[in-house]
Amino acid sequence: MNRDADAAQQVVVGIDGSDTALAAARWAGEYAASTSSALVLLHAVAGLNWHFLTEAAAPQPTEGTDDAVLGPVEAAVRAAHPDLDVRSVTVRESVGGALRDASQRARLLVVGSGTDEDILGSHVVRITHRAECPVLVWRTAVARRTGKPLPVVVGIDESEDSRRALTAAFETARALHAPLQVVHMWELAPAVGLGYSQGLMDWQLLDLLQTQQRRRMDELVAPLAKEYGTTHVTEVFQDISPAKGLRDLSREAQLIVVGSHGSGRIATSTLGSVSQNVLSRAECPVLVVR
Repeated sequence: MNRDADAAQQVVVGIDGSDTALAAARWAGEYAASTSSALVLLHAVAGLNWHFLTEAAAPQPTEGTDDAVLGPVEAAVRAAHPDLDVRSVTVRESVGGALRDASQRARLLVVGSGTDEDILGSHVVRITHRAECPVLVWRTAVARRTGKPLPVVVGIDESEDSRRALTAAFETARALHAPLQVVHMWELAPAVGLGYSQGLMDWQLLDLLQTQQRRRMDELVAPLAKEYGTTHVTEVFQDISPAKGLRDLSREAQLIVVGSHGSGRIATSTLGSVSQNVLSRAECPVLVVR
């Protein structure tokens, strides 16, 4: 396998010494093992501006577990997955810049949501917006496990970005051995006109819209369901915004998947406009796909 192909199979985790980053690395280790990927633990140490130095003089990435921040994390991941290809890398670069650069060569970037006190936690939104691969923002899911895998939930509209999110959701659900819940949310007033707000409803139009949305969802989902063979359900939720609907579903999910941009024919079904809302307020990990 050539170097570029090998890099495309890397899962990169940002490590800052926090408990959240350790938990994110544990999740990433499980995912990497399930997808036959290498795991890269990346610790960025901001320092002097090295741009005035020659290339030969500039500090280069170092590998190994001598770093006191990376060592315990690598040990924990290796204990859980002895056969996993784990690499620890320390770079002298800003956190945002290091993770953005790493995202150019990764299949998935994983960061802990953390808090503003954590080095990575204060950079999550910026990292997610600048990354060039899907980003998994890890946080502890509030849903109680009952012995069965919690579902992966993906919100879709009719955009190309949403199609990519749907594909990533099927891939992720398969890797996690989890059922997939495909959902589409829309608000009635923009869909059926001013009559709704005045207490009037064109029920025939409403039924037609619901039928059309269900058909479009089925057309998107059917080919992927056949390809991945993942257990799934599709649902249309009416009179609820995508942001609120996905936040509500996050309480019973192990992962929410959203697209980073995109807009559907119904203006309020714009996943790009809610991705940041879901990213900051969901009650489980969030995968943002671009």
